[in-house]
Amino acid sequence: MVSESDRLRGLAERIRGFDPIHVSALLEEKVQRGEERKYFRFRYSRFYGGSAVGDVVGCNLRCAFCWTGRARDDLRVGFWVSPSDAASRLLRLARGSPVRLSAGEPTLGWRHLIRLLDELYKRDADMLFILETNGVLLGAYPERATLLARHPLRPFVRVSLKACSPQWFKVLTGAKEYGLELQLRAVEALYRSGARLRVAVFAAFGSRQCWAKLLQELAERTGPEVVSDIEVEPLVLYPTTVRRLRVLGLEPTNPELVFTP
Repeated sequence: MVSESDRLRGLAERIRGFDPIHVSALLEEKVQRGEERKYFRFRYSRFYGGSAVGDVVGCNLRCAFCWTGRARDDLRVGFWVSPSDAASRLLRLARGSPVRLSAGEPTLGWRHLIRLLDELYKRDADMLFILETNGVLLGAYPERATLLARHPLRPFVRVSLKACSPQWFKVLTGAKEYGLELQLRAVEALYRSGARLRVAVFAAFGSRQCWAKLLQELAERTGPEVVSDIEVEPLVLYPTTVRRLRVLGLEPTNPELVFTP
């Protein structure tokens, strides 16, 4: 009988793994044009008690459990939006609710993101802006975490950790193992900069021991309050997600965290 660790090792060995920082540089040239960025829709969502969402095109990871459809990988999708126009669209939808960026990776297109924060602060200094990110670029460039923490809008940064170990990270995201370390560095940089921060974990894959070890390391690198406020993300079986998992032959190790919409 093949153990989980042996099966994981075999899966990881079959995946070459891409460099997420190199891929980020290539993608940013495609999704950012000056201060404009590509979005594929603006919408109102029930999450966070109701929020206005800008769904961005392109991501520097290829998560097997991702719910985003074609707009994650096909950069022909979407339309160009200036920071000013994005702020107008979001505030029109929000009407006092929080505003957030989601779907792809919002830190791709850094100039656009910072200018968007400037525009939102100019129009409503008390609004809540939620940045949903995988943190890879913030870990690679920790000075960006400091800029977010010191921005007068004080965005709330939600970092989603994709795996409990480097091998699981490679299998689940397609990126090289060191990407998980970049995620942890992002959380550490945000914490030390005094950013408003929450960590989410995608725990449908990986043993309890694996996750306990990662969370212990995270607590040592930041503080116990970061781990005590952890958000656990479920695996939602959208059709796109099911197809991606089937291609890789992956089955969740923690089925209690699986949800069928």
